[in-house]
Amino acid sequence: MSSSLHRISLAVLAGFAGVALAACGGEQEATSSSETSAATISENPNASVVGGPKPVSPTTSVADDHAGHTQCGVTKGPDGSLRILILQGDLSCDTAQQVATQYSPKIATGQPQEVSGWQCRPAETAGILASCSKGDQEFGLAP
Repeated sequence: MSSSLHRISLAVLAGFAGVALAACGGEQEATSSSETSAATISENPNASVVGGPKPVSPTTSVADDHAGHTQCGVTKGPDGSLRILILQGDLSCDTAQQVATQYSPKIATGQPQEVSGWQCRPAETAGILASCSKGDQEFGLAP
């Protein structure tokens, strides 16, 4: 390999390394109230702490908001299991589960879908990801 090609290769590699290090940022850039508590828990005092939003607890108030509704098990959702909740009408859990199983792969489209005569769509109700209705019957899918 010629020496000029060798120098160019080294310069390119050094440039990539500089960009990668610059993208990482410094420890002073990630400051938050969670950083101070995380730093005291860390076994390595030199470990850097990356700030960010606190993950939502799986025990959020969704169950409390819909406690009066019949729960009919779970179905697969785009990001994990979704609870099936009867929201309105005289609807059997078997019917809700069958429609939910057919609709759940389509939830990620974000578009209204017709599933076995049911109108399914993203929900406008807080705590409900999607809902399906037919006449006066409605069920919802909640995380």
